[in-house]
Amino acid sequence: MVEIAGPIHAMSVGARIVIDVGAGRFIPAEVIGFSGENAVVMPFGGLEGVRRGCRAVIANAASQVRPSPAWLGRVVNAMGEPIDGKGPLVQGASPMSYRNSPPPAHSRKRVGPPLDLGVRGLNTFLTCCRGQRLGIFAGSGVGKSVLLS
Repeated sequence: MVEIAGPIHAMSVGARIVIDVGAGRFIPAEVIGFSGENAVVMPFGGLEGVRRGCRAVIANAASQVRPSPAWLGRVVNAMGEPIDGKGPLVQGASPMSYRNSPPPAHSRKRVGPPLDLGVRGLNTFLTCCRGQRLGIFAGSGVGKSVLLS
């Protein structure tokens, strides 16, 4: 976390900040709170290059993403940016807020047929279906990426 001094009256929790670390490099961050006369921000990346005196600017970027059906099968990060090396994403027509409320469970599309995960134990005890969202949490080095590849 980083503390930013300055006109905090212009900031609010959830505001997007860009930290200029020089050499044309910027680190995006979000205001998560206040400590005295400083804003406390959480960066969305590494803090390499951040030092006392770096300039922080309130970003114009809205906290929203524009998904489209072309995103199906793509891998994106939490900011809606592609990380699969398949080029830029097609932007949809309707913006969606990062902090959007989820749709009611009864109004969501039903999941499709079961998927073969290639691991019999998972197919048996954790059957996954097409269209299903699933969090995979485990320690380092146990094969999460191997499972996804």
